[in-house]
Order: sequence, then structure tokens, then C-alpha cells
Amino acid sequence: MASYSISKSSFLKFEQCSKAFFLYKKHPYLRDKLSIDKRLTFKRGNDVGFFAQKLFPGGIDVSVETKNATQAYELTQKLIESKQSVIYEATFIFKEVLIMADILHYENGRYFAYEVKSSIKVSEVYLRDACLQYYVLKNSLPGFEDLFLTTLNADYILEGEIDPRKLFKKRSVKKEAEKNFGYFEDKIKDASLLIEMNAIPNISVGKHCFKPYPCDFFDTCWKDIANEESIFNLPFINKDKLFEWHEAGIKNVSEIKDEWIEKPGHLKIKNSFVNKSAIINRQKISELLATLQEPLAAVDMEIWSAAIPQLAGTKPFQQIPFLFCVSDGYKENYFLSEHFTDEREKFAQELIAQTEKYNTLLVYDKTMEELAINGLKSYCSEYALELEKVKEKLVDVFDIFRDLHYYDPKFKNNFSLKTLSEVFNTGVTYSDIQSGLEAMNQFEVLRNEPEGIEKQRLRQNLIDYCMNDATATLKLVEYLKKL
Repeated sequence: MASYSISKSSFLKFEQCSKAFFLYKKHPYLRDKLSIDKRLTFKRGNDVGFFAQKLFPGGIDVSVETKNATQAYELTQKLIESKQSVIYEATFIFKEVLIMADILHYENGRYFAYEVKSSIKVSEVYLRDACLQYYVLKNSLPGFEDLFLTTLNADYILEGEIDPRKLFKKRSVKKEAEKNFGYFEDKIKDASLLIEMNAIPNISVGKHCFKPYPCDFFDTCWKDIANEESIFNLPFINKDKLFEWHEAGIKNVSEIKDEWIEKPGHLKIKNSFVNKSAIINRQKISELLATLQEPLAAVDMEIWSAAIPQLAGTKPFQQIPFLFCVSDGYKENYFLSEHFTDEREKFAQELIAQTEKYNTLLVYDKTMEELAINGLKSYCSEYALELEKVKEKLVDVFDIFRDLHYYDPKFKNNFSLKTLSEVFNTGVTYSDIQSGLEAMNQFEVLRNEPEGIEKQRLRQNLIDYCMNDATATLKLVEYLKKL
């Protein structure tokens, strides 16, 4: 009976941090609770992987037949013996390493595997992932020829029905994988030995806690470090410098000597922490406030970025604005695109009409709004001049905080609008939706939901979330004015 002790995901953890790998294998109950954003990211990956099966339709999905790894391996072997031409989630074990190939295709006596990623770029970690799978397949599957790392094609434009062959592009990993066989053999031995030793590795925190992915055991390893006085609360200072201080025994902000800090702005932040007092540059704040022209309102937009394009003429991950909210403190307006048809032109018309009477449009980090408006200008060029006027009215409140004209140590290293709202006690609260990724997911659900109570609830949740951001931006400016 085949057995395994190392999965593909656990091997990648070992590469990142042997302590995280050991905890994953021996103390999985210590894992951090999976955030909603992470769950949604995994869901997107699963959705893209499922859609990629259309490249080779009619296969048998091993993961549907069984969730038990050993049974999945045995079923895969039976399917191979019967010369099944296409297998999804084909499961293999070699030297106690288990992998599941997204797609395994048998053609003219040879096997080809496809590892699907919900991305338009090939990252280093994706490549190592695919190379490990190649290593296992090459050593356990007679007739195996190659594995292709399969990503979304950034240049694909949807016209009519989606063509899977054009939506995806593939890259062979054969060359990279075969020259690294020795590396995998050594790493697998080291990982297996670590499991047998049954002792938690003495690994200090470092940049590996964040790269290539935030560690699943962050709270466990950082529980005695992430306190109110920690040096890691300081924003803008390079992580290399922070870890250099940490390894030298510097744990709290008050222990940092002034001469160690190179930039005047960073020194101000350090003193702000030590003195527990805010940095307030009233002159710079006044200069920004002086640019505001009444009447004014705050604007916020939400963006939809589907991995698999849903609207004709769009590409994978193209950013499509689907909701904006406008608040002037007295009146609130919004436009929500919720139909299957492309409503970008209607969005542009409504944005122009609902902001026309205002001379200033307040935003918090205008990057998204500017990208959205530029995209609308390209899509409906007949409104380009009016849209450009909307863009020219944008005043970014984030500039005050990014440039440290106002900094409160309670921000720590988080400058999100939600964090600032809590510190300034604006009275704005976020409930059902907590992030832009959640909003995007709820919008996709909304589009497919039939008219009824549930659709009304989803619609209101999205409007409330977006309007909260607009209101919070407006209240930040009110607070700054009082200074």
C-alpha cells in the first residue's frame, strides 16, 4: 500500500521555513484561522482549475471519487492501467511525496501533465511547484513526457464563447525540472529526517515569514513579538533593517537609537511612538485643505476583476468598475451595475451626471479611481472629455497620511481607511463586507442571483460597504479641518 508523509503544499512550506513545515505536520491545530480573503483566493484558483478541464474534456476527476489520498492514488493507478485518456487530479506518490496533477493527458503512448494557475504571470514559486510535480511524475509514471505550467493569457480578449485553447497559455518545465532533480532529492531527505527527529526547529522570525506567502503559523511565532511597542509596528522602514535590529536584540521602538535612523521622516515616526503623540504638520494640512473647492463630495468605487472574462471585449483580470458611491454629508447617491450586459457606458454616464455639480471629489488613495476612469475613457471615448473633468476634480486625502503630514502611532503600519476610521472614531462601521475582494465576490454572486430577498440583501451590502468608504473619507476631512 502506497503511503506518503510529504504533500506538495507541505514541501513548499519546508522550502519557505522548516519550522512552519514541522508545525504543519505535527501541530496543525496551531495554524492561523484562514482569512476570508485567502479563502476567496483559493476559491478563484479552484474555479480556474475546473474551467481549465475544458482543454481536455471528458476526463475522470479523481478528487470527486474520493477525498482519501491513498484511495486517490490507487484509483489513479487503475485508470492508468485502463488507458484512460484524461484524468483530473491524478494522484501519484514517490519517495513518500504526494502530488495531484490538475490534468493528466494520455496521447500516442505518452503522458502530459498540466498544472493550472489562476494568474497571468509565472512566479518563481509556481515554477518550483510544477518542477516538484514533474520530478514525482518522471519517477513514478512510465511514459511521462512533460508537464506544462498553465496560466491565463493576458492578451486574450473575449469574443463570443470563451475559447479555452486561447484563454490559457502553457510553458514546459521539463528543462528546469530535470536540472534540479538532485535538489529535490536532497530537500525531500531533509524534510523526511525532520519529521523523524520530532523536534521543533529553532527558527527565528524573518523575511521568510512573509515570502513567498504569509506563513500559516504567524500568530504562533510572533505572539511574543507583535506587541504595542514592537519595532515591527513602524511603517516605511525597510524590513531588512527591522530584522537587523531584531537579531541584534532590539525589540521595542524605544530601544532604537536616533543615529541608527537614516531618514528624518522615520525619526519623526520613532519619536511619535516613544512620546505617544501624533505628528501634525498643520501647514501642509492647510495647504491641501485650501485646494478644496465647495461644493465638494467624497467618492468611492468598487472594481470587479474576473480571472475568466465575463464581458465581451475584456481580458483576464481586467478591472471593471461596477459600483460608485457619492456622499456630500447631506445627500448620498450611487450607481450599481448588476446585470449580465456590459454597463460601463451607463456607469460613465451616471458618474458624470452625479458628480457634475461638485467642484471637488474627495477620495482615499485615488489609484483605483484613476485607473477606472482611464478604462472608461478608453471604452467609451465619446465621454472622454467629461470623464477627464471628473478625474481632475479628484483630491487624494491619502496624501496627508502617506507623506506623514499626519501620523498617529495608533496607525502602526496600517494606513487603511478602516484603520484610520477606527482611530479617529468617525462612527463608520464595517459589517458584512470587510474588503474589496469580498465586495468583488459578492458582486459575482449578485450577478447570478435571481431577483428576490437575497438579491436585495447582497445589493444593499455592496452599497453600504462602498458608501462607508465615501463617508469615512468625508469625515477624515472634517477631522482635519477641525485641526
